[in-house]
Amino acid sequence: MIRVIRVAAALGIATLSVAATAHVTVSPKESAVGAHVKYVVRVPNEKQVDTVAIEIRFPSALRVRSFEQRPDWMTEPIRDASGTLIGVRWRGSLPPQQFAEFGLLAVNPAAAGDLAWSAIQSFADGTKVEWSGAAGSKTPAPRVTIK
Repeated sequence: MIRVIRVAAALGIATLSVAATAHVTVSPKESAVGAHVKYVVRVPNEKQVDTVAIEIRFPSALRVRSFEQRPDWMTEPIRDASGTLIGVRWRGSLPPQQFAEFGLLAVNPAAAGDLAWSAIQSFADGTKVEWSGAAGSKTPAPRVTIK
């Protein structure tokens, strides 16, 4: 009986550590000044209901040019009042315990630095998670270092 409890406890700790590390990310984590890059936004679904939308706001210094076509997902570019592309919203259905990747092509800024993106993950039950926090927080913003 004690052995069963220890195994269950170990599995519970492993599950918690996986859930705690899963969040919206952008890769590559590092890129070059002025480079034309394909960035990939990875969205895991760690809730027990479908993810139905993911909205990404781009760092202002980044110039996004186009989006990769994703079957069964609608892509909605987000523009400011001047028509500048500032983000994107993808709508679709991502079941629990699965992840999806969304590609985009962009031109990096002309200066080195850190780019912080923000993301809002929306779920079928109406809840949302905003991935815009500081590094090490429960909901960190995806970050890319430009060198």
